[in-house]
Amino acid sequence: MTDGSFEYGALADVLIDEVKDLVGCDLVERDFSGPQRAYPFFTYKITTPYIQVMEQMNNGELFEMVVSMTCCSDNSIKAQDLAMRLFKSLKSEEVRRKLRLNHGIVISDIDSFDNRSVFQSVSYERRTGFDLHLRVVDGFHEDVPTIDKINLDNLNKEAAQ
Repeated sequence: MTDGSFEYGALADVLIDEVKDLVGCDLVERDFSGPQRAYPFFTYKITTPYIQVMEQMNNGELFEMVVSMTCCSDNSIKAQDLAMRLFKSLKSEEVRRKLRLNHGIVISDIDSFDNRSVFQSVSYERRTGFDLHLRVVDGFHEDVPTIDKINLDNLNKEAAQ
């Protein structure tokens, strides 16, 4: 993403563009406080922002995250159809390759496709969604002092005595 720490905002921008391209819907942050979008639309929430993949130093660290993707609609069938279309598109080799090569984002798994409908004051908002597991690399770099030269001459003389 950049030469510093991983930028979640840049990831969100990529996801927003992909959802628009793949299913023609807006994608907004789930806890967005602005006006609600017209149905149908998708929401995302980074439910687990950091899962350590391997014990490694900070430089170029590979890590995983989980992003909840949910289609919101006033019609349950429409929500299921759009969520399934996005679910299948994100599983396609074409989309996975594009995300990996263009953005350094690897889709490691897609699971938990389920009904997420909620009651809102007088009616239900129909929601269907899934969890997207992504692997990314943190561009953070730490300058670590290195040892350029070791003098073993003194050690060899002391060992011989």
